Amino acid sequence: MTTRPESQLALFADAPPPPPPHARRPDEVRAQAERLAGRLSRLLGMDVRLAITDNRSTVISYRRRPGVLVLRLHHMFLHAPVGIVEALAEYAGRGTKAAGPVLDQYIRSHRDRLKPQRRTRALKSRGLFHDLQAIFDGLNAEHFAGRIEARIGWGRCAARRNQRSIRMGVYLHDDKLIRIHPALDRPEVPAYFVAFVVFHEMLHQAVPASHCGDGRRQHHGADFRARERAYPEYARAMAWEKANLDMLLGVRHGGEAA
Repeated sequence: MTTRPESQLALFADAPPPPPPHARRPDEVRAQAERLAGRLSRLLGMDVRLAITDNRSTVISYRRRPGVLVLRLHHMFLHAPVGIVEALAEYAGRGTKAAGPVLDQYIRSHRDRLKPQRRTRALKSRGLFHDLQAIFDGLNAEHFAGRIEARIGWGRCAARRNQRSIRMGVYLHDDKLIRIHPALDRPEVPAYFVAFVVFHEMLHQAVPASHCGDGRRQHHGADFRARERAYPEYARAMAWEKANLDMLLGVRHGGEAA
């Protein structure tokens, strides 16, 4: 979304600030949500199934089905004025991109309603066999012109039985944080493969997720995949992963990357 014109600020300048969810009764929140869903339903002429959240990273998410809009909103929208409700209907219900800047500005002006960022434990980037910070710095200079701003470290170890998949890395957008699965800190795992995993997570900042036509967030779109495939060690890394996935799944100290 882009910044909207200043002339539109009056749409929500006088909106009363909603109290946090823990300060309201569940029946009160439910009633407010039902009223908001009804307003949106009348504007769109379709059924609106609304869920209210306190999610600080995804303030608006939606899916459009035939005759139904499935919508998840941060509680800041419970007291939204008419102009913002109309913008929600246009953006989520009709796919009108021009309504995006209006919502974007409303969210920015109500950021104090977002729950505080969670504390993150101390990061350890230097492993027994691979130094993630050194890998990150090299990739940042070579492939991103030094523009990626993120912290990086090894994830925690939490053993799992009968593990059938492994999340080798994760990028937390709000925290600008990259965590890499500790199963990769082994002598059997080549440095070029660890570097590729780090590159993949860095790419999430360079090519942010976008909304599909049905409202879903697409994290690995065409631009993302094109840049990933252009990585010099892409084919080599993918071949190594295919040949060694069973070995990684069998690591006893495996866990989540985040």
